[in-house]
Amino acid sequence: MHIAAYPLELHLRTTFRIAHGASDTRQTVLLQLGAGWGEAAPVSYHGESVDQVLAFIERQRPILEQIADPAAIRAVLSRLETGSRAARAAVDLALHDALGKRLGVNVRTLLGLDGLPIPPTSFTLAIAEPEILREQATAAAHYPILKIKLGGPADLASVALIRAAAPNSRLRVDANAGWSLAQAEQLIPALIEHNVELIEQPLAVDDLAGYAALHAHGYPVPIFADEPIRSAADVAHWAPVVDGVNIKLMKTGGIVGALEAIATARAHGLQVMLGCMIETSLGVSAAAALAGLADYVDLDGPLLICNDPTSGLRYAGAQIVPPVGPGLGVTFQAPA
Repeated sequence: MHIAAYPLELHLRTTFRIAHGASDTRQTVLLQLGAGWGEAAPVSYHGESVDQVLAFIERQRPILEQIADPAAIRAVLSRLETGSRAARAAVDLALHDALGKRLGVNVRTLLGLDGLPIPPTSFTLAIAEPEILREQATAAAHYPILKIKLGGPADLASVALIRAAAPNSRLRVDANAGWSLAQAEQLIPALIEHNVELIEQPLAVDDLAGYAALHAHGYPVPIFADEPIRSAADVAHWAPVVDGVNIKLMKTGGIVGALEAIATARAHGLQVMLGCMIETSLGVSAAAALAGLADYVDLDGPLLICNDPTSGLRYAGAQIVPPVGPGLGVTFQAPA
């Protein structure tokens, strides 16, 4: 099977500042396995990089070259080293894409998920200075759902500013592990007053006791875990202390792992958000194939970049219009 990896630099429309840091570009890798294409979008705060993705692919090349049937997705994944979850996701996506193309069906059909309505996606507003944030919120006010990145020095002021600039939008907040327990206990009641509909990752990724303390308060707003949720086992581990989980294919190692995590979340009575990293339409199309299984969708990655090299996925405002072609339905012109 032909194998090729293409590292790409994605340019963000605006500086993307969260509690982890700020960036104007993000790196991704598009992976070709025969007729199939996948994406690995590594992020540093998960301990991954493009170099690690490329090294993983090279180490697994003997296994990948022996793939004779793209339908053997689980068998191939079981043979790969654990290593980079983003790289494993690229392999998973490429095999699903190749299988769908071979059968002439879209991945949604392949997974039996055709016909499920896709919830509207939120649109993300990063941490910014007040005047910049007001301008960005005003420009995004037509989106029905705004996701506000917090964990900066003026969180409540930022939420109030956005509420004023986009009075008809539903608000969700994501602190990206930027608060202490004391800060969370102070901020959450105030955020409830602003009609925030969910709070994502308020505390550190390993602060199980802190989340248990927040859970014991019984706040009338759901609290979601994101960064520590990488597998079905993680979902089960965090289920007693959160109300929901944010599942991303780049964390679960692809579609197979995401489906297992979603099933585990439902078994534990948790709500499910389906999210993404800063990705091209290729990676987000794979996530969109599963979006009908989610309560909340945060799949705005392609909306945040200005040089998406792939095509096929569309947005009608906040509504994702998934590709209908075979496989993931996305096209990419590989460099000569």
